[in-house]
Amino acid sequence: MRIQPDVFLIRGKASNFYLCVAEDGLTLIDAGMPKEQQSLFDLLDQLGHQPSQLIRILITHADIDHAGSLAAIQSATGATVYASEQAAIYLREGKSPDHLPRLMQWFSNTFFKYQPVPTSCIKILSDGDELPVLGGLEALATPGHTADHFSFYSASRGILFAGDALNTRNGRIQRTPKRITADEDMANLSAIGLLKLTPATVACGHGDPLSNHTVDDLMAFFNELRQSEH
Repeated sequence: MRIQPDVFLIRGKASNFYLCVAEDGLTLIDAGMPKEQQSLFDLLDQLGHQPSQLIRILITHADIDHAGSLAAIQSATGATVYASEQAAIYLREGKSPDHLPRLMQWFSNTFFKYQPVPTSCIKILSDGDELPVLGGLEALATPGHTADHFSFYSASRGILFAGDALNTRNGRIQRTPKRITADEDMANLSAIGLLKLTPATVACGHGDPLSNHTVDDLMAFFNELRQSEH
């Protein structure tokens, strides 16, 4: 699904990931569940591109549904992986960060690991770093859902890749549910910061990408989050 002329949505079994197309190379944002790499390769084939043209993979956070196929995609393409310092630790272990209820977290840590990524393939991102994608894609530290979470925003395009800092449900922008949030206060602060950007397109990890919202819609949710702080 094309959401901007050079931005494509890949619907995974559990989450969304995104392909950005440019003449100087391709960029993937997140990598879905394990064994979902073929969805990417099928899209590349449809668009007339080769896997070797993928030059970078940006990871919002190291949950299995966002990084599960990362190692397979990286190995097949040679792309550089970009992630926060904390996310890189998890990616090297093939482990999701802690943010689930205790029993669910134990189950995830025990049974839902994914293939680790070699340290040599990972480049660490810091808050405010800009990548040469979509006219300048800014890396934004947005902890809360998980401590390692980053989002990515192109001001020139008005597109926000929100990972799990925001999602959409029933055609509305929402925040990741409290029950799977590591730090509720930080999650609210991160969501408020993203809403202040007034993105024209919210490309989230879960739910449909949203472009038909208004500034009033964003401000209504902004005010709702602000009130929850008190």
